[in-house]
Amino acid sequence: MSKDSINSLSEAISKLESMSQTKTEKIREHMEKDYEEIKSALEDMRPYFDELKNRVENEAKATKTQVEAKVKESPWLTIGIVGLIAFFLGLFLGRKDK
Repeated sequence: MSKDSINSLSEAISKLESMSQTKTEKIREHMEKDYEEIKSALEDMRPYFDELKNRVENEAKATKTQVEAKVKESPWLTIGIVGLIAFFLGLFLGRKDK
């Protein structure tokens, strides 16, 4: 190889490195910008999520209280329903279809 070939290869490699560095920086900038936008959007939505969480917790507590009251009212009915559900689950899950 001649010195001219080596120099042009060296220049080409340095140009490629420079271009890749520039592209890498641009990609990093875009990713940081997108990350900040997503982070900001999530922070803006936090009150909504907190309210939703509180509503779900309250509904779950109310449902639990209602279920407990129904079980105390008629425990034998509850035992029958649970037994029936267990029977059908065993029937469907225990099948050996081939």
